[in-house]
Amino acid sequence: MSQSSHPISFHRVLEVSAIILTGAFAIGFVAKMVPLLEGPLQWGVTLACGLAAYVAADFVSGLVHWMADRFGTPATPVVGANFIGPFREHHVDPKGITRHDFVETNGNNCIVLLPAFALVYFFSPGEGMASLILTATMLAFGLSIFATNQFHKWAHMDRPPRLIRILQKSHIILGVEHHSVHHSGSFDTYYCITSGWLNPLLAYLKFFERMEWLIFKLFGIKTQPDA
Repeated sequence: MSQSSHPISFHRVLEVSAIILTGAFAIGFVAKMVPLLEGPLQWGVTLACGLAAYVAADFVSGLVHWMADRFGTPATPVVGANFIGPFREHHVDPKGITRHDFVETNGNNCIVLLPAFALVYFFSPGEGMASLILTATMLAFGLSIFATNQFHKWAHMDRPPRLIRILQKSHIILGVEHHSVHHSGSFDTYYCITSGWLNPLLAYLKFFERMEWLIFKLFGIKTQPDA
């Protein structure tokens, strides 16, 4: 059942609160970063950090997607109903995500993101290049993670907005054809859903297959896909 049918649930309130706090932290990071942009070097470092963070977010999106698809079940305590369940339901109803409102689409990512945002915001150095690097990286990474499920949603829409189609065809964000690889078989490849840039490389390296083998060898934990 869609979370949107329970608009007053505790999880719904948590999602709304997390989105608001994520926005507040993002504004705070911008306020901390702007005084540090003193010249071309600082601007160049900021752009480099932003690109690296975007790639990192793509990897993290794939890692989380893989874990939710392959381990546990919707009945798993704590994370099953609100995190694993939506991923498994998405395999059965790929268009379901297009019917989610803004909160349902993006709330879970904000919940997961907030501890990292808070840690970096309150405990990062206050000035200098180290502060700029940490602040710029966390801001770009956080915004990328925040946008990931929105990109994923657009990749399943029949007619996303024109600007979004341009970004998809330019391979800046997750594209429809690219993401269809994940849905074309056993849902066991092309897990990255921010930009999808890392999917071909990770598939070539058999990264997730090797991770599953390692986890089984070390801990005896087997995958439970679509359980």
